[in-house]
Amino acid sequence: MFFISLENQTMRKTLIGMLVATSLLVSGAAASAATLNITQPLVFSTTASSQNFGATLGAAAKGLTFDEDFTFAITQPSALSASVISIALGSVAGMDITGFTLTNSTTSTVLNGTAVSAAPLSSWTLTASNLGIGNYTLAVLGTVTGTNGGSFGGNINVSPVPEASTTAMMLGGLALVGFAATRRRRNKDAAPPMGMFAA
Repeated sequence: MFFISLENQTMRKTLIGMLVATSLLVSGAAASAATLNITQPLVFSTTASSQNFGATLGAAAKGLTFDEDFTFAITQPSALSASVISIALGSVAGMDITGFTLTNSTTSTVLNGTAVSAAPLSSWTLTASNLGIGNYTLAVLGTVTGTNGGSFGGNINVSPVPEASTTAMMLGGLALVGFAATRRRRNKDAAPPMGMFAA
């Protein structure tokens, strides 16, 4: 009787250990399928139209996909250029950037960036020539590949684009200056030299 109860206890412990291991395995598999969604605001000052951005994800994020969003507002029609880069340090730290997009929150228009190079030096660029006024989201998408996590960094530059009426006024002003210079040259050429008719 004593041996049977001991055997049952051993089987019970083994069964409990297997259940715990299975639950950890299932939760680990579920975690690796998760996506990290993080949003950070970017604030452009009146004197600076350039802003750095980036993120570092630790060892717990290894194997996870991420969607890091950077939000900002444009208050006048503007041109935009942005780039992002991640450099892998062997298998210790690294990220594979798989997407770089700009979304207009008002119109849901999405502009896709261009991959310049792939991991271990993962870099992307994105440009837009005439963005309207509104709220925007710059998204960096990818997977954490390093055992200790990984990081990326980037820069975004937003510069105002002159409106069509401002451009038309500038062209009109240049035309007037050109006309005045041409007229002055004609009048100078048509006038007799000084002293020609002097007695």
